[in-house]
Amino acid sequence: MWHRIRERGSIIVLTTAGLVALLGATTLAVDVGYLYVVRNQLQNAVDAAALAGAQGLIQEPGNYSATGPAVRLAIEYAARNQAAGQPVQLSPSEITFPKPNVIRIEIVRPVSTFFGIVLGIRQANIRVRAAAVVAPAVGGTGGWRPLAPPDQFGHGGICVTPTDEDHGPFNPSPHTWQGISVESDYYKSPYDPEFAGTDVSVYTDCSPGAPTGFIAPRDVNGKRIALKVSQTFSPGNFFPVALGGTGADQYRSNLANGWDGTIRLGDVLLTETGNMTGPTLQGITELIAKDPTARMVKENGVWKVVSDLYPVNESPRIVPITHFDPTNPPGNGRTTFRVSNITAFFIEGTSGNMILGRFISMRLPGAIAGEAPERPSSRTSGASGYLLGTAQLTDPSAY
Repeated sequence: MWHRIRERGSIIVLTTAGLVALLGATTLAVDVGYLYVVRNQLQNAVDAAALAGAQGLIQEPGNYSATGPAVRLAIEYAARNQAAGQPVQLSPSEITFPKPNVIRIEIVRPVSTFFGIVLGIRQANIRVRAAAVVAPAVGGTGGWRPLAPPDQFGHGGICVTPTDEDHGPFNPSPHTWQGISVESDYYKSPYDPEFAGTDVSVYTDCSPGAPTGFIAPRDVNGKRIALKVSQTFSPGNFFPVALGGTGADQYRSNLANGWDGTIRLGDVLLTETGNMTGPTLQGITELIAKDPTARMVKENGVWKVVSDLYPVNESPRIVPITHFDPTNPPGNGRTTFRVSNITAFFIEGTSGNMILGRFISMRLPGAIAGEAPERPSSRTSGASGYLLGTAQLTDPSAY
């Protein structure tokens, strides 16, 4: 009898121990699963914050202050995400800039457990981090407008834009302009392989050896430019380009709404023939009506577009456009050209058959990222000098 009682006691002890172990395992499984979910939520929040902060660096490069757009956007976008049922709140002290074109975020948050208290574990600290870099765009699907003016070229150290009609097209022969004599004008795209992985924002003029094509901040200077002018480079061609089809209706729609096909550096595009003054005026009028209060201002030494309807530099009137190599302009009639530069342009209005506006730095939606410079200038501008940029996540452990 005593032997049987001892067996029953052993069974009770073993059963109790097994239940405790099972409860512990269940507790551990529930809490570990919950902590994993919260960690993913925190990671999503800091990823979004880093990307938004990098966009702020395109808006106002060099401003790393707590009130600057990079820090402000990072905090705002983190709070749009929730972890453990609460908005993710960032402190400016958790945001750093290890390079002029990189934003890094690292946070530690305590998370309470459900059943871990049974095992003496009331909470666990979760650490997550993210980093994003501003890179030049080499193409993308960001609402291209059907305009392709010649890229800027150099006459000595002077930059020649499409507005400088007193100079005329690229001249490979000896000539004098503004009192400066040259053997030939000079052109080099900022996307020339020579500049790959470098910060072109350091160039201040269009001397030989410098990229003459439009860059920032050199050419984001508030100067008004005519994108579509009456002067032709060849008979029947002005500056329109055929995107997604030809004809006046397609051209007008592309001006107003953009074309979302993919364009990248080096692509060969088809020109649109004719002057099409009517469709130009209609398309630009539709575009301006989408954000009538947008205007370009200079704040803290940086040109930007502000609006009553959209965030800074997010107005639909900031549009991506292509440029052709001025040493190799399109031929007569409907013909082709190769894309040598891509930029952003703030459209202000029309005057006759001219589209007027100013160059600006822009975050290109649907961008194809190029190579970010390893050693960006401490005074870098936009996407390391390129007018179209994008933000992309990068390995935070590298910084």
